[in-house]
Amino acid sequence: MSPPGIYCVDLIVYLSFRPANSTSFHTTSFKSSNLMQFFDDPKNFGASEVKSGRSWTVDELRIKSNIDLQKLWFVLLKERNMLLTMEYNCREACRLFPSPERIDKIQDSMTRLEQVIHERNDAYWQLEIGEEAPKPRVEKTLDPNDPLAAIRDPIEAVTQVKDRATLKFQYLIKEKERRLKLKQKRLHEREAMMLLKYFPNMDKEALQAKYPDVDVEKLKFVKKTRGSHEFNTA
Repeated sequence: MSPPGIYCVDLIVYLSFRPANSTSFHTTSFKSSNLMQFFDDPKNFGASEVKSGRSWTVDELRIKSNIDLQKLWFVLLKERNMLLTMEYNCREACRLFPSPERIDKIQDSMTRLEQVIHERNDAYWQLEIGEEAPKPRVEKTLDPNDPLAAIRDPIEAVTQVKDRATLKFQYLIKEKERRLKLKQKRLHEREAMMLLKYFPNMDKEALQAKYPDVDVEKLKFVKKTRGSHEFNTA
């Protein structure tokens, strides 16, 4: 899921935002103006190991501007596509893909970049709207170590649908109970008003104990409870 408002940039941006220490950034792409930019450096073809730096940290990304993050996102995206292409070619040729940890470093950097974007978006929502920003969508991937993941995930999806139906059913039950309680309360209020109307000198504490969900003191000042008795105004 790419951050909002990101525009495509040329691969040359990589040179602009590369840290001063050449080993501090994990990308291995080289500048090219043709389709070879989607492939690794030819000098890495057939190599058993390709040196690469570390991934971007959250603290490093937080000090960058939104424009820098937008450009860096597509640099990382192009680098990831290149590495996935090379991994696929090596698998088809039955060869070992050199330094596969580069893909993990790219993914870690992109995940942290999305985290920083969400932090800024959440701060904007809190300041302008007073609410938390919508949480980013989480893409669920299959567990490669679970042979039944392809079967278990659809079952969980069906279970979630059932859970939503259950929640809706529980909501309807609670709504029905709420309406029944409200109807019962209104019935008790009418009964209490009738008793106050015809028996103005009755024990108010006993009436309150009989109808605990009714405010007897408040009903004494309702016009319907006064009746025709002159002293029934207190």
